[in-house]
Amino acid sequence: MNNKMKAGLGVLVLCLGAYFMSSSGDDGSIEVSTMKLERKDLESKVVADGVLTPETEVKLSANNTTYITDIAVKEGDFVQKGDFLMSLDDRQQKAATAASKAGVEAAKVSLSNASIKKSRQEKLYKDDLISDQDMENTNSSYASALSSFNASEARYIQDEDALSKLRLIAPQDGTITFIDGEVGDLAQGGMFNPSVLLKLSDLSKMEVYVNVNENDIADISINDIAMVEVDAYQNQIFKGVVKEVAFASSTSSGGSQQQVTNFQVKIQMLEVVDGMRPGMSATVEIITEQRNQTLSIPIQSLTTPRKSEKKSESKASFTVESGLNESRPITNNKRSDKKRTVVFVVNENTVEQRFVEVGIVGDRDYEVLSGLEEGEEIVTGGFVAISRDLYDGAAVTVKKQSENSYKRGSGRPGSGN
Repeated sequence: MNNKMKAGLGVLVLCLGAYFMSSSGDDGSIEVSTMKLERKDLESKVVADGVLTPETEVKLSANNTTYITDIAVKEGDFVQKGDFLMSLDDRQQKAATAASKAGVEAAKVSLSNASIKKSRQEKLYKDDLISDQDMENTNSSYASALSSFNASEARYIQDEDALSKLRLIAPQDGTITFIDGEVGDLAQGGMFNPSVLLKLSDLSKMEVYVNVNENDIADISINDIAMVEVDAYQNQIFKGVVKEVAFASSTSSGGSQQQVTNFQVKIQMLEVVDGMRPGMSATVEIITEQRNQTLSIPIQSLTTPRKSEKKSESKASFTVESGLNESRPITNNKRSDKKRTVVFVVNENTVEQRFVEVGIVGDRDYEVLSGLEEGEEIVTGGFVAISRDLYDGAAVTVKKQSENSYKRGSGRPGSGN
């Protein structure tokens, strides 16, 4: 017997064992756990992972490719606006700036001479001592000198600006969170893809960028409350709020060559503590809806409807799915019933199949919109009984203390469940 056949027989034995053990009563009744319906606070959440990012982060780069000559700060330093951070080799740029300045002086002299000549020619022209062509030539020479002066002055301004940018100054208060290079290293500059030399971040205001699946993005709105758990700060929950929801999706490859479509959501943290750093991992719970003191049922209590069965049929009609430790009854429910959900309500020693309408889902519970009333006793376990064995009118035996055990295991502190 090969390994596959052994594994298949093992699964079959487990399924049959679970099936026949699900009805433990000597009288043929089904043993179940129950609880009485009560009201509680529910929260519907979307959970996603992300990283901390400063709300304001300035990246400083070089305009031209040149060498680093001085670094005045180190990572983690707090600087104020106007503080000196880093200098780059400025010898070539100083020479270019000096040449531009000299060109401005030369153009200024030429413009002055052209202006004097123009004034003299205008007097002569007024006295009809020169021709129209001579006056036009004079005006043209003056316009050319003025244009040369303006061009020289603009070039000088550009060179001065380029020279000043070889000395990196803090544009705002913040913390140095990144330095690339050492003194003597070549800094890659230019208009396209310049290397980032420094990052200056305001760590007093942090954000979390998370990717939310397309199935959940419609539930998220601006200003939704979020609870942020940073991995580095265990057992601490920080409050946040949704500030931005992307309109364009980002697609990544999932398992088995499947494409996963996500939307980026920006969470602004309302609480920031010292020591938080960019890039720290965080888990975000976005609270999309809240219900106060609403009637609720445990998630495991909800199941699909099934018709009443005779005892002779209740043990015979079921199928075993390969690889699953559960069986499903073969029923002839109408297609409309398959789209509905039911809960089994305990009535003395039997159960009633009750169709219910549910609303939001919390960590462990569904909100009940219709079909049940507060104080009614419903079946909460076990799994095999709810998913397969129970039917409308089935005889049951209720376990003791099931309600207390459910309450002890329901929700975590502060979850509202």
